[in-house]
Amino acid sequence: MTPPIPSYKERGSGPLLLFLHGLGGNRHSFDHQLETLSDRYRCVAWDVPGYGGSAPMAAMSFPALAARLDRLVNALGSEPHAVTGHSFGGMIAQTWLRRGGACGKLILAHTSAAFGKPGSRWNEDFLRARLAPIEEGLAPCDFARQLITSMFFDRSKAAAIEAAVRTMAPLPATTYRQVIECLVAFDERAHLERIRAPTLCLAAQHDRTASPQSVAEMAQRIPGAKYQCLPDAGHLAYVETPDAFTAAIAAFVAH
Repeated sequence: MTPPIPSYKERGSGPLLLFLHGLGGNRHSFDHQLETLSDRYRCVAWDVPGYGGSAPMAAMSFPALAARLDRLVNALGSEPHAVTGHSFGGMIAQTWLRRGGACGKLILAHTSAAFGKPGSRWNEDFLRARLAPIEEGLAPCDFARQLITSMFFDRSKAAAIEAAVRTMAPLPATTYRQVIECLVAFDERAHLERIRAPTLCLAAQHDRTASPQSVAEMAQRIPGAKYQCLPDAGHLAYVETPDAFTAAIAAFVAH
């Protein structure tokens, strides 16, 4: 059976810019970027399967997610001029490229080439800690505010925090569980040298999820990759410092 085309939001016309959200996001995560860049580009932000309007998966894996992304790209009818993957979305982008996906440029934002050390005690502890609320019968709407706030550097930005909380709150508990279980097995380190698309590895100064050091190390292993660190931002820089995040993408894709 042919998998359904994932849902997405589209703005503008021109070269295709594709945006892939992270664990707590959905197609609305990049609203600022779509509004800002749609005067020059065809901007598309998808819903990962199980998020927003995208049909869920019976079993989630990075190869399966890459296949769904490929389904969307084929439906859009154009090779992306650039793909921006934030956090979990950056991991999907790496897998998609290794499995035959193609784009003009790649932006790996606040992400890494592996999640911790797959199979390690640290990963097992992370899995237990992140799934504990689900095991207790809670849903993402119950802990979204605490998790989102912890990812901000400037916690006085109430409107930005509220926007990010509204995005995460509708996430089904089953999808949250699938993503967490998927994350701890991610490891693309052996394949970084095969990335051929010009790449920007984008870090945030106060990101405790994907540290600037880990993003810089990833950049060193991708041929010709550029590294940039956004000041005064945490893991959700696309909404905490949206102008700086968007400017970094715009400058990179324009040259």
